[in-house]
Amino acid sequence: MSHGEYSVFFILCPLFTLAACTGHAGGRTPREALAASAEAIEANDGERLFAQLDERVRFALGGVVSARQRARQLIQTDYPPSEKAGALAALGDAGEVDTAAQLFARRCGPDCMAKFADLVGAPASEVVQGEEVEVTTVRGRILHMHAGKDGRFGIVWNLQAATDEVRQASRELAQIKENADVYRRKAELLGRR
Repeated sequence: MSHGEYSVFFILCPLFTLAACTGHAGGRTPREALAASAEAIEANDGERLFAQLDERVRFALGGVVSARQRARQLIQTDYPPSEKAGALAALGDAGEVDTAAQLFARRCGPDCMAKFADLVGAPASEVVQGEEVEVTTVRGRILHMHAGKDGRFGIVWNLQAATDEVRQASRELAQIKENADVYRRKAELLGRR
């Protein structure tokens, strides 16, 4: 994620502290992060597993949730009753949760957890590739890990999709703000406020 994408996250995530948006970060080494991931998978705890993801993914999902929460507030406050249900439904699952960890846990059901269980294992080798480390596990699986700004490692997972989603949520929030403003002005003109 570029500096500009981090900026989008911080614009979209004003309602949370950094910890609430990102969860508690992974381990100081790939081995520690993978061990914590294995514990979360064994406990079938998506929110704990979320904390072991690459911070760029956590930031992006935090931005998505923040944008959807703000959109939900605007829709509930300013949209006319006839428009509310459809507009709220269009926010999707990110409009129904309070945190990025909850969103990930909702999206990472049994099949997703099984894929993580197959992927995660003790590292047999690590090769640094720019900002990422390619880890080969003792079971022969290859995964990529990224060291965040705090030096903690997280599993790279669906980074492009998360980045695309936060951009889309940002664009849609801007449109919802415009719509809410129009609905608010119309209600004021009609004396309903």
